[in-house]
This record gives sequence, structure tokens and C-alpha cells, in this order.
Amino acid sequence: MTLLTDTYAGLIGDHVTVDRMNTSFGSTCPDELGVGWLKYHLFFTGQMLAAYGTLWRSLQKRDYDIYYFVASPSPIGHWRDRIALQIARPRVRRVVAHVHNGNFPEVFEQSGTSQSARAMADAVDDFIFSSRMLSQQAGAFIPEPKRNVVHNVLDEAVRCTQQEVNEKIERRACADRLRVLYLSNMIETKGYGDVAEAVERYNRANDVSARVDFIGEWPSAQSRRRFQQKRKQYRSADKMHVHGRMTDRERIRQAMIKSDVIVLPTYYPNEAQPVSIIEAFNAGTPAIATLHASIPEYVRDDENGYLVEKQAPSQIARALEALTDRSNWADKARAARRTYQELFSPEAVKEQMLRVFNSARS
Repeated sequence: MTLLTDTYAGLIGDHVTVDRMNTSFGSTCPDELGVGWLKYHLFFTGQMLAAYGTLWRSLQKRDYDIYYFVASPSPIGHWRDRIALQIARPRVRRVVAHVHNGNFPEVFEQSGTSQSARAMADAVDDFIFSSRMLSQQAGAFIPEPKRNVVHNVLDEAVRCTQQEVNEKIERRACADRLRVLYLSNMIETKGYGDVAEAVERYNRANDVSARVDFIGEWPSAQSRRRFQQKRKQYRSADKMHVHGRMTDRERIRQAMIKSDVIVLPTYYPNEAQPVSIIEAFNAGTPAIATLHASIPEYVRDDENGYLVEKQAPSQIARALEALTDRSNWADKARAARRTYQELFSPEAVKEQMLRVFNSARS
């Protein structure tokens, strides 16, 4: 999320002067109670208190037109946002909130945050959503004139050229083995277990085995151990490579170029518009993903990939089988690249973003 926000700021930097504050803790919150969970929240709280002081001092020194922040859907995150908004609102002309989570409307429905969320909606002048679906979900709480759609955008380090994509398609014409990629946090509801099961089924049914690479941060050591134990039960365990967190953007770009398909069978409650699928489309990599969140808005079944039901490894395996056909794969690879260029190119997203900020400044 930090990288995404920084990329937005870079896109509009020629037209808008942007001062940035990074409040990211730099790691995923552990998913199990314990010392790690406690340390995460203690250190993050300390970091936020320091950030509030920096924000207040910055607003005292300079005259800002707009305060922009990424709105959290969680109760704790919401109250962090509200404190910062209380500091900033009296000292700026407009406030813009960017929503990236699929469960954002929950802050308007939960008893502990509902009144505060409605007050926040009144105090914010413009909301940005990454898809039409996310915008419509918030329609009961945020009036339409305040809702804007700006697609997610990729940072320059991970963008691929058209020549690289063309060369990839040519190489695939001579390759036998299918290379599968899972790129997301290793959260159970993101579906990494379904990916492993689907690859196992595919490999059992085919003479040439597919390889799958799992790239993502684990929320706990226990989660990783459970998956490694499950993986050992598969015949094709040696074809399943678990890399953990990867921060080098060039390595991620190369992973996209080398992969034939990205599989993200997510049913994660907070899901919105997964950036990893956009990264894959940028590299001419078709997607297999679930009918979940805003994914069906840009993953088009049997055009630039395949849509499957949640927790359905057998459907994923059949989609992998369909992509074994090189001609079919090439058609979908080209369609994936077209989708990226039409919806998520820096030029298109820059225009969408500037439209919101220029409106906010007027």
C-alpha cells in the first residue's frame, strides 16, 4: 500500500506539489495472538504517535490545499484516521480519502465506529475508490458526488515493455512446462492452499509437470509450518517453491515475465482490486482468479484468463489445463496486456487522479 501511494504521488508530481508522510510499519500484522502480535501493535502505536506530531508541525509551517490519506476499514485503523483528520481538517481547504479495501463500509455498520464514520464522511470532501464496485458498495453511506474511481497503478520498477511481452509470447511457443505464480500475502483466505491443491491435481493428470512459485509474506511462522507440512503430502512437492516475502521490485518483475499464469483464488474479506493481477497483466500473464471483490471487472472469463468459484481447486486445475494449449494461452496473454494498457497504464491513471485533485483544489 505504501508503494502504491508513493506511485500515485509520483504520477501527479509535475502538476501538484506533494509532501509525503510514510506511516507504514513495514510488515504484516501477525495473525495469531502472542508476543509478536503485541510487539507489532505497541511499536506501531508509538510510530503513529510520532507521526501525529510530525503532521501537526508540518501543518503549522505550510499552507496546504489538500490533506490526502488512505482510509482504513478496521476499527483501530479508523480511529487512527480520525485522530489525524482532527489534526488536519481545520488547517486545509479540502480532504481526500483513498479507499483500497473491499470491506470499508463495515466502519459505518459496526457499533463502535458507525457514528464516527458518518462524521468522517461529512468531513471528507472526496473519496477515491479503485473500482466501480467498491464505490457502489459505499453508496449507502457516501453520496455519489463525493465518490470517484481511480484504478490502481504500478510503480515504474515493475512495468514491462511491449517488446518484453512479445518475446515472452514467442518463448512460450517452444516451452513445455507451465509456470504458475502465486503473488500475495500468505493469508489463508487469499487461497494459496487452493493453488497448491490445483497444481497437484494438474500434475497428476499430465505427463509434463507444472511448477508453482509462492511469493508473499507469512503472517506467522506457524502458518508457514502448517503449509510446509501439507506440501510434503503432495507428489509434486518438489515443483512447489515457497520464496516468502520479496521486496526487490526487479525480482518481482522477472517473476511476472517468467510466469505463464498467475493464480489468485482469493476470498479474503478485505479484498478490493489485487495489484498482483495488474502486475501480471502488465507482463502479458493471464490470470485465474475468483468471482470476488472487483476482480470480475477486469479479469474476463475466457478472454484474459479464467474466473473460478471460491475454494474450488478442481476448477483451477481445469483452467490450468486449458492454458496448456499454447494458442489459447497466447490469445489470453495478449488480451491481458491489452487490459493493462486500457485500464491501468500510468497515463490513464494519472488523468483520473488529476481530475480528482483539480476538482478538490477548485
